[in-house]
Amino acid sequence: MVDREARSARRSERRDDVGLTSWELDGGSDADVFRAAMRRMVGGVTVIATRHAGRPWGMTVSAFTPVCMDPPTLLVCVNSRTVTASDISRDGRFAVNLLSEAQLHVSQLCSAAGSDKYVDDHVVPAALIPSRVAMPILRDSIVSFDCRVAEVRVVGSHNIVIATIESILAPTARGPLLYGEGKYLRGVGIDDLAALERV
Repeated sequence: MVDREARSARRSERRDDVGLTSWELDGGSDADVFRAAMRRMVGGVTVIATRHAGRPWGMTVSAFTPVCMDPPTLLVCVNSRTVTASDISRDGRFAVNLLSEAQLHVSQLCSAAGSDKYVDDHVVPAALIPSRVAMPILRDSIVSFDCRVAEVRVVGSHNIVIATIESILAPTARGPLLYGEGKYLRGVGIDDLAALERV
């Protein structure tokens, strides 16, 4: 009798689990489903800076990650049909700028499709940058990496660019600019929230 009741309870739990599972996204390798899924990832906003026609040029990218510490190496993915991809292929150099909350307008400028992305008004003047740094450094970034291309691999529509880091510049810490679910976000530390709730 007890065994029968236990089995019935387990079947009921399984039915409840099925009822609770509701997939907002349920698809295979469809590009639109993948794009919608990736919108759920929250991350820092990154602008790749190059020189185009002798002027600083920026492009907001979503795919950036460190690769290893020895030697310091990072990876970015750049659409192969963009000006930025051409600049990187030509010069073998670029800078990665991780944006702060103060640079929302820079991200918007550098992500506008089909428009010029010159960032002359947003770079640190050359006189204030160490001479070893070759690429444009964006003012108010939380950290900037001056990079040299080590390897480029083509995957689908994008170039995967692996680069060694030649210089790192970071000013006094600022709050990072975040992006996820198709909008810009501000980070709040969970520990800080918990402390505020206790007060």
